[in-house]
Amino acid sequence: MKCNGLPIALLLLFFTCSVPGLSQNRLDSLLPVRGLSIAAPTPRNLDSFIVFINKELAPRKVNTLILRVDYNYQFTSHPELVDKEALSAAEVKKLVRATKKAGIRIVPQINLLGHQSWASSTGKLLAVYPQFDETPWVQMPEKYAWPNEDGLYCKSYCPLHPDVHKVVFALVDEICDAFEADAFHAGMDEVFYIGEDKCPRCGGRDKAELFAAEVNKIRDHLAARGRKLWIWGDRLLDGKTTGMGMWEASMNNTHRAIDMISKEVVICDWHYERPDKS
Repeated sequence: MKCNGLPIALLLLFFTCSVPGLSQNRLDSLLPVRGLSIAAPTPRNLDSFIVFINKELAPRKVNTLILRVDYNYQFTSHPELVDKEALSAAEVKKLVRATKKAGIRIVPQINLLGHQSWASSTGKLLAVYPQFDETPWVQMPEKYAWPNEDGLYCKSYCPLHPDVHKVVFALVDEICDAFEADAFHAGMDEVFYIGEDKCPRCGGRDKAELFAAEVNKIRDHLAARGRKLWIWGDRLLDGKTTGMGMWEASMNNTHRAIDMISKEVVICDWHYERPDKS
């Protein structure tokens, strides 16, 4: 499971970008995407976050910020999904102005498909729309522990529910408009629940085909609006063959989706503390 922290790759990036005499053109050639993935700030932390951008990211020539927003924005399309401490449209514009001035591109992120719960808490989407739950028979525990008999890491929404995309695509469009973004990050990492046998819509279906279909559906929606889809890459790696296991790769056979998804999708490879050649 992923945790917060500064990856070694980012430290190497910071070192490389701090080398005296390295021209901008040379840097762009060596590392065209110099990014950081981080949670969006709350309103009370916005000013300090902008200071972080100006004093830490800009001097190191970071040019891409994957900003995990999730429900930390005051959505007008679905106000029922807004978190308690959510950024307003005006606060987002303040952040966008700061990143533009620093030469940083924002790629906003909302976790789609997986990561619809954490520990003992159901995420906003399934809390408000429980009918979207891929595994409604799996109850959230009072005290979370791993491993557990349900194999519960995080909940997923059912990609075949007829109403789920009406909701999530409205959120995606609104967040991309707010951040003036030409790309969107859908997460889609560590999806353990997909194509469950007891799901009346997904039961018996190929998990790789289900995953690929969801990726392509999101990609097509974004492409129609001139935007690119970014996702994490772990579900496209075979955890059995590579020995990478269930967190950094797939043990439920979604890896075959790599040959089914659009080549226009930007795949963000990640690993814990080591640069596996995947």
